[in-house]
Amino acid sequence: MDLQTDSAAYDLVFGKGPVLEVLENGNLTVNKIWISESLQDRDTKSRIVDFAKENKVPYFKVPLKKLDNLTKGQNHQGLVVSISPIKILSVDELIDSSYKLNKNTDVMLIANEIEDTHNIGALIRTLVASGGSGVILTGRKNTGVNATIIKTSAGTVFQTKLARASNCSQVIKKLQDSGYWVVAADNSDDAQVVSKIDFPDKIAIIVGNEHEGLGDLVLKNSDFRVKIPISNKVDSLNVSVAFSIVLYEFLRQKNYSTIQI
Repeated sequence: MDLQTDSAAYDLVFGKGPVLEVLENGNLTVNKIWISESLQDRDTKSRIVDFAKENKVPYFKVPLKKLDNLTKGQNHQGLVVSISPIKILSVDELIDSSYKLNKNTDVMLIANEIEDTHNIGALIRTLVASGGSGVILTGRKNTGVNATIIKTSAGTVFQTKLARASNCSQVIKKLQDSGYWVVAADNSDDAQVVSKIDFPDKIAIIVGNEHEGLGDLVLKNSDFRVKIPISNKVDSLNVSVAFSIVLYEFLRQKNYSTIQI
């Protein structure tokens, strides 16, 4: 059989955690599996082979160099799978799906113009850990969901719903009309300290580009602008760290044990 993969038809996922997450997620179509001949983890190898046989998925034991070529030298840990592309919803579909969850308390993430795929993966992982209902990628600089995002998120990208839109202000309006309050992470002087905000029950936290932050129009359209007090020795926090702090202040106020995860 041909071991090549058509990048136009498949998305590659690699690394032990993300690959196992794919196999355990019944909503994804697995096309092929590649396993390194030198993989020492017998339990993992056995789980993957059993999955392939049970689901009639072609699998190949290949030299390590083959996996290096497939992943362009990234850390694959001896495991690569190809899957059908991850479904991206419209913003309306994501909002509808959140209503079906019937949560009294909820949080979404709006990642606006985030360029670093490692940051997107970290943001998604944190959102999923909080029990949030979805992620909206906005702007023109956001990348599609690729193998780096999947790996950085430790496979949690498969446990949430994703939407994408180019116009962030329109997304903000739709969420506000649907009962969400939009909280912008902003380190300007006139933003409110995050611990001083009395958070509503349903919020969407918006974080901006790693270099430029959030634009004036986005900030104007948001309901709250919050900042995190930091030392004057640094200009700002990493975007995923800032999101985590705002998110967990929200959860603290709402009593984490009551969040429907």
